[in-house]
Amino acid sequence: MLIKNAKITGEKTLKSVLLEGGKIAKIADMIDEQSETIDALGAYLLPGLIDLNVRLKNGALNQKNLDTLSNDCARGGVTTSLITPDFLPRLDNESFLELLSAKVSALNTTVLLSAPLVNEETNKLNNIATLIENGAIAVWGKSHVNSNFIRRGIQYAKMKQTLFMAECYDDDLDDNGVMNDGKVAFKLGLPGISKVSETSEVAKLCEIAGYYDTPILFHTLSSKRSVELVNNTKNAYAEVSIHHLLKNDASCDGFNTYAKIKPPLRDENERQKLIEKLKNGNIDILTSAHSPRSILYKDVAFEEAAYGIHAVCDYLPLVFTCLVDTKLISMEQMIDLTSKTPAKILGLKTKGVIKEGLDADLVIFDASCEERLNISDSIYSGQMLKGKVLKTIAKGKVVYSS
Repeated sequence: MLIKNAKITGEKTLKSVLLEGGKIAKIADMIDEQSETIDALGAYLLPGLIDLNVRLKNGALNQKNLDTLSNDCARGGVTTSLITPDFLPRLDNESFLELLSAKVSALNTTVLLSAPLVNEETNKLNNIATLIENGAIAVWGKSHVNSNFIRRGIQYAKMKQTLFMAECYDDDLDDNGVMNDGKVAFKLGLPGISKVSETSEVAKLCEIAGYYDTPILFHTLSSKRSVELVNNTKNAYAEVSIHHLLKNDASCDGFNTYAKIKPPLRDENERQKLIEKLKNGNIDILTSAHSPRSILYKDVAFEEAAYGIHAVCDYLPLVFTCLVDTKLISMEQMIDLTSKTPAKILGLKTKGVIKEGLDADLVIFDASCEERLNISDSIYSGQMLKGKVLKTIAKGKVVYSS
């Protein structure tokens, strides 16, 4: 397959890119025409996005949800995703992991799996080493479990030279809170989720990971203080969702359950502080925090509604529209945040950049297109998005075409 007339960041002229055997075989100004040729017509050719924090629909593992996730990722320009393993049935043994690994390897895009730290049914540590040996690419755990589990999980991650990922939240610090603890929650009469329920757990894990000198990724941080704590810890990485950069807790006004996510959208002051952290280079990677929920779980009272947002389908246009087109970050910085650095953190040496010999995971992106998002169950409904994914190429094959 040949892609011609493509704009690659850092290059002064349009380029042709030859793909062979799922790899980028050659990049040049001109390459002889091939039987299968795609004319990019001057659109951007970007490395496929890598999202290290996506979930299956309704937290349910089945073939349909796996297929849907892969297809949704392709539509949003995401060629590699890492599923957070808090789905049902639980991924708690190597036989199940081996079977699931075979399933995900057949998907259109690259879908990776992480090992859950704790078996929630038995409340015992999973056999982390065995899970990693049988296909898990990282270790994932919730921060508020038994601290000895955290310590041992981090030690296993160091022993296996893999990444430890943490979701930081202490529910004992909140009285069944359902949204950000602030003026909007007070107005709606809803219990709030404080920032300290996150920052206290981040501080704890920073100390543990720093002591054992083990790489750790902090999922979906929502406060300036959390980012600062991570920045001050060796081998610690701060992940922030696009939603916490673009929206605040006012989106929950009117009991809008589609804005109910965890951690919650914070107030405008905190959002602006996160934007400053982004501009200053203190945030390492972005995520769509994709966690789709059926209307059955959203069209209910706010306190009963499920956490989550369907977001990966529009991930690249959202990032480009709200961060690049507004000059908050450059196109090169966007690539670092969404492709290059996620690949580096997870040890994916053949992904994340456009270079000869690396995987042919690419996105043809037209930055000049404008479309209004008309999805009624999205917090971005009605918003004009600039930029459109024209084609997504994963494993050397076109998996999405608009």
